[in-house]
Amino acid sequence: MDDLEDKIPVLCVGPKGSGKTTLLKKLQDAEGIDYTYSPVPTIGTNIYDLHYFNRHGKKQVVTIREVGGEMSQLWSNYLEGIVKVIFVVDTSNLCQISAAAVMLYTLLAEPKLQRAKFILVLSKMDAAYRQMRNEALLMLQFTRLSKELRNAPILLEASPLTGIGLDDLRYQLTDTKTISK
Repeated sequence: MDDLEDKIPVLCVGPKGSGKTTLLKKLQDAEGIDYTYSPVPTIGTNIYDLHYFNRHGKKQVVTIREVGGEMSQLWSNYLEGIVKVIFVVDTSNLCQISAAAVMLYTLLAEPKLQRAKFILVLSKMDAAYRQMRNEALLMLQFTRLSKELRNAPILLEASPLTGIGLDDLRYQLTDTKTISK
């Protein structure tokens, strides 16, 4: 990869059980990601490299560090040099939405991430009928955030199980126009 441009450092976080590992494996086109897939909870971190060609035909790599939800107290150790943050929330889990809001606000207030672009991923991991009510709560918070922050987060709905929304997520990860320097 002689003509490789700089890597885009990305951090992927969210509450435990939100679907971070499944989402990232699906982004890498891993086999066997379906309704029978059951990942082991991430203890520590995982690193994923997404390879693609940018609009200039140069090879590009997005390096994503996933930090387990159990390690939320240690997330601040992984913020240096981060350009984009993927924050994953399982919208089928009402209890998780409350915890996720606190975690997200903490990251948004972090000075090291002042210029980072946030991508809030509403992960579809369960039955749709339960998600409607939960998403409404999250959308109210997102609307408020968008008005208050100068660098408003991007909101995406994605399902690692069906693949819906993954193209939008790939685009946001590889779009260098959204990177503030």
